[in-house]
This record gives sequence, structure tokens and C-alpha cells, in this order.
Amino acid sequence: MRTSHHELQTGPEIQHLPQPLMHCFPTQPENLLILTFSQARSKDDTNIFPLDGVDIESVSNEELVRLGETASVLYQIGSSKVLRISHDLVLKCGPLVLPSEGRALEFVRAKTSILVPRVYRSFQVDDPFEYYGTRGYLVMDYDDVICQTAVIIKQLQSIPIPTAGPLGGGPCRGKFFTDYGAGPFNSGAEMEAWFNHKLKICKDYNQAPQDIPPFDFQKFVLVHQDISPRNMILDATGKVCLIDWAHAGAYPPAFERAAIVEQHRFPEFNEMTLHVMPEYDVEVRQLQSIGYGLSVAGLA
Repeated sequence: MRTSHHELQTGPEIQHLPQPLMHCFPTQPENLLILTFSQARSKDDTNIFPLDGVDIESVSNEELVRLGETASVLYQIGSSKVLRISHDLVLKCGPLVLPSEGRALEFVRAKTSILVPRVYRSFQVDDPFEYYGTRGYLVMDYDDVICQTAVIIKQLQSIPIPTAGPLGGGPCRGKFFTDYGAGPFNSGAEMEAWFNHKLKICKDYNQAPQDIPPFDFQKFVLVHQDISPRNMILDATGKVCLIDWAHAGAYPPAFERAAIVEQHRFPEFNEMTLHVMPEYDVEVRQLQSIGYGLSVAGLA
């Protein structure tokens, strides 16, 4: 095995997936079925990890390659993996991990004030069976952006709000309220009736499955509606600051999950975040089923 070694001082693309259980599940970019995977022990800080207390500079590339096969998986999508190798470090590896990723992060770290985690090592291993002819390895700081996101969502959803819609009143905006907005609604019952009207339109025009149950809003909490990396800022200590609350308001808890499901940018972030949220399968399916009523029949 031949390795080419390139030392970097940059930050990683963070992939962590807090999971109470080992879990395999399908996801579908376009028509391709890809398996994603995680292991619960990778997020358990009471565990002892292979390189705890070890100076990363003393670890050979060959040992890191071995850890790429044996360490606990924080997150895997397709052939790319991020593994927990110590309490402070992760290893990202796979045939799509190229030197350009680490070099880009090195450039950002050196030339800007953008907060990116540090990359401690980047190297490639020849593999003629892979598309680019190599498998790449990056050793990086372990970050907990997904954990912080989960805590933010949990706190938001822990506060019941007696009203429905934007705080202080006004029309509702966001993915599930048409391009023109909707409301204002005087009560949760009015909002529920509006959604059931949209569902009826979709069923009447065969644009939604007939077995979709009617909406039944039982609880309203503060929902951001646009949780995404583009709306997150890391402070100097690595804490997440969530910005752009333009679409925030009092909505059923499932709206937060459904908004992330319908967000097509940042697929890895979306997948990881969805795994640390309550599922609300029925409610998400309801919201997905009214797309026709929100777009073509937006004014109906």
C-alpha cells in the first residue's frame, strides 16, 4: 500500500449523527438508493476511543487506514464515512474524499476569519478499483454542530404557545403557506381548517393519496422553519447561533421536521439532523401531500 501524505492545518466537514441505536435506512438522491449508517457508541462520550490520549503525529497513515475499517461510525452515506477515533478527533475517509477538500479548508482557515474545524492530516491511498483511483483520509477536530442543533430544536419545541402563526400576529410565511403567505389566523382551529381545505383540493384533483388523514393540530410550539447551515453562525467557542427567523412562528412541532425534509440543499446536514428529531411520519406525509394546493392551487 502506497500513501501520499499532505499535512494540513484546517477544518473538517463535520459529520456526526447522534443515535440511540444502530440504524440503517434508505435515502434517495434522484433515483439512486444509498444506504446511510451510524453507530450509537460513536456518540457516547463514556466510551474509550482508539486514539484517546495519543498524539496524532505519532500515528502512521497505515494505522489510520486500519481505523477507517474498525472505528465507530459517526455517519456514513454511500462509500464516505466519518468515524470517531478519539474524544476530540474524527476520521473522514472514502473514494470521494479528495485532497482538494482539505486544501480548500486550509485556504479558508488561513485567509479568512470563517470558523472551520482544523484538519490535522490529509493523505491518499492508491486504489485502482475506485473512480478517482484513490481513497482519501482526513483527520479532523470532532465538532458537535448536529448535537447543538438537536438541543436548539428540543428547547424550541418544549415551550407550548397558545396562539397560532407569527408571534404578534400577521400572515404566515414559509414552505407550507404558498408563495403568497396565508392567514392571518385567529386560532389554531382556523389554521387547521385552511390546511384541510388544501388537502381536500389535492384529493379532489387526484394530487394527493385518498388515504391521507385530515390535519389535527393538537399543539403549537415555536418553529423556525428554515434550519440550515446557511442560517447558522459559529462563535469563537464553536457554539451555534441560529439566524434568519423570518418564517418563525407558532406551528405544530412536525412543521420543523417537514421543513428540513423539503430542503434539498445540504443533504448530509439534513439527514443527520432528521435522525436526532422526533419523526412525526403521519404529519410529515400530510404536509408533503398538499404540494399541489400550495403551488398550482396556491390562491384557491
